[in-house]
Amino acid sequence: MMMKNQTSTFNNFLIHNLKNSLRTPSFVIISILFEVFVSINFFIRQQFFTGSGTTDLILFFSAVPYICIIAIPALCYKQSFSIYDDFVPLSTLKREFAVFLTRLILFCIQLILLLPAILLVNLFGTTDGGQIFTSLICLIFYGAAVISLCGFIQTALSNKVSSFIISALILGIFNSAHLFAVYVNLPDFLTNLARSLSFAWHFDAAGKGLLDTRDLLWLAGSSAFFIFLSDTIIQIKKGRRFSKNLKLRHILLPLISMLLMLNGSRWYTRIDFSKNKTYSISKYSKSLISRIESPVKITYYRSSSIAKLYPQIRDVADFLTEYASQSKKISLIIKDPDRDSATRSMLENYGIASQQLRTVSGTSTEFLTVYSAIVIEQDGNAETIPFTMAANTLEYDLDGRLRHLISGQARIVNIIVGNGLNLSDDYSYVIPWLQSQGFVCNPIYIEDSAFTEELEASNGPLFVIGDSEIKIEQAIAIEDYILCGKGTALFAISPYVTDIENSWYMTQAKHTNLVELIEHWGVTFLPRIAADISCARITMYADDNNQTKLINYPLWISLLQQKNSPLGMTLFWPTVLELADDENIIPYLSTSPASYFFEPDLQSKDKLIETNPFILNEAVTTSGSATATPRGTQIIGAQITGPLEGLYTTGHAENQNVIVIPDQYFVSSLMNGYIGGETGDYRNFEFLTNALLKLNGEEELAALQSRTTRDTSLYKVTDVIQFNTLRLITYIILFVILPLLLIAIGVILNVKREK
Repeated sequence: MMMKNQTSTFNNFLIHNLKNSLRTPSFVIISILFEVFVSINFFIRQQFFTGSGTTDLILFFSAVPYICIIAIPALCYKQSFSIYDDFVPLSTLKREFAVFLTRLILFCIQLILLLPAILLVNLFGTTDGGQIFTSLICLIFYGAAVISLCGFIQTALSNKVSSFIISALILGIFNSAHLFAVYVNLPDFLTNLARSLSFAWHFDAAGKGLLDTRDLLWLAGSSAFFIFLSDTIIQIKKGRRFSKNLKLRHILLPLISMLLMLNGSRWYTRIDFSKNKTYSISKYSKSLISRIESPVKITYYRSSSIAKLYPQIRDVADFLTEYASQSKKISLIIKDPDRDSATRSMLENYGIASQQLRTVSGTSTEFLTVYSAIVIEQDGNAETIPFTMAANTLEYDLDGRLRHLISGQARIVNIIVGNGLNLSDDYSYVIPWLQSQGFVCNPIYIEDSAFTEELEASNGPLFVIGDSEIKIEQAIAIEDYILCGKGTALFAISPYVTDIENSWYMTQAKHTNLVELIEHWGVTFLPRIAADISCARITMYADDNNQTKLINYPLWISLLQQKNSPLGMTLFWPTVLELADDENIIPYLSTSPASYFFEPDLQSKDKLIETNPFILNEAVTTSGSATATPRGTQIIGAQITGPLEGLYTTGHAENQNVIVIPDQYFVSSLMNGYIGGETGDYRNFEFLTNALLKLNGEEELAALQSRTTRDTSLYKVTDVIQFNTLRLITYIILFVILPLLLIAIGVILNVKREK
């Protein structure tokens, strides 16, 4: 009976505190500031509505602790209605816990106010539900920890203003504690302490869709620790004498909480809630690992200095540990090259160079030499991952290297540039990118007199960029290479060329030998240049070069997510394709249903179509499109499989695989620079990797490669007018309607109390 009365009293006290707290003007004001601050930081400060906008919400949630510097001390500020709390017939600990729960519920209400912003982000792109879930869970645990801390400070200090100021200062320090090691050379003990105190360190995993019990136990242990300390402080202030049992309780409870915090990393688990299960071992990896016959040694060379500064380095070690646990034949060793010069020399022999990390100490700037490299060894052979700081692509990188070791076959791609441009400048990202993806690149130059001989001596997928400078004898060599079955092929070609460095004028190609070969195989390049309302949004200088303008350019098509381009991509002035009625010839890439086309004036030698972005944008703005051609889905990528017959030779192939992309600029350095924004857009190169993996017979690895990244672009809205309308709606909801709604609720609650 007494227990039931205690529970009833506790519940009534909790409800009483909640009702009175919700009515206070301070809670309404702080709630408005909370929602507005986080929204301003994400939508305005992070430039969501510019070309660099992203639907990755890690920057959205990471702003919460900074507004909490003010919001949490304000929630913990002792209100006038709480002056009679000491007379409530509950133990001190239960009263403190009820007050703690009240504040935590109020904090959760403030977190709920962030949901409209998240829903509005989904109007522009796709968010990760797992990331939202884990971020909110971690923020609730964070709120519990800092609320108990501020409650302890309030209990220890009698002056309410002083406790508020000190609480805010301490939270400010805690939020940035992980940065101390960047600016000050701290001993290992203090570095580890700073990391433990930092919210950013504990939030890193949750912000990516991972729930890590180490972080949650640390925050939960902190909450319990300060609640128990608050109880002890109150008892001491009241002058209560402690019996032996009571002394033991006041010592053991905080001690157990501290042990929970310190030992949470000994036995832990990580649950992957990310949308694509990016941080979990896939079925493909497990199948690949099961094929290991001889021992594999994985060595992770990780500098202690980089491990101190970046929480994501922990993810790399955790994933490697889980990966190695899949088989007894895999061993994992973690070494610190900072402490052993012999290890550094060995890394140089592997071709692994150190990276320079900039740090600031006092008034000087220093560059630390760091390593975060992985070496995989089996039977005297080795594969390397020269540098990694994130686990989201690690499984793909490991599987690609391990597959090479098991099979003993290198992943080779032969690259031919046939449009007068070059790999060193115009396509400067292609080779470094493919090398980072585990490909061995073999460039074959059409200018070389031994071109035919070099191509005959090669094997593996062929990547051909452009056709305008490919002569008939070189086209014959390429045809013979494919029909002899030496390798599959990816053609990025078109019957038209564009002056990408100057006027953007489009003209007919000098040679079209490969275009004619592809058409012989059943894929026709129509005299149409595709355009789409789903297009790149680019920043251009006006004619006077004094002002910039953000405009949609319909000739640079932004492909929506589809089977062969799961992240989407951008194609530049692509030619529309028409496929023969053959089950072996299928569409590979398609436009949106709202696309249209321009018909080139083939009689013109200088300018086949209008390519000026300002003129096209003006035409779209005034009439809805720049041409009167009908709208509909168009094919701008094709795949040819099965038997092929020669055009220039009598060759024949029984089973081939050829992919055709009618755009020779989709991996151009200059073009990708236009669409990359501040953070870069590498979706075209992700597509290139994916296509080459499929052509190399690595479909399962290609599927894994697609899983490692997700499209965070604002792809859902492509029309400028619609985009501006939704932006205005977003601002009105977040900065007008929500604040006014909170004020109205506060007024209604106070009016009801007066009645």
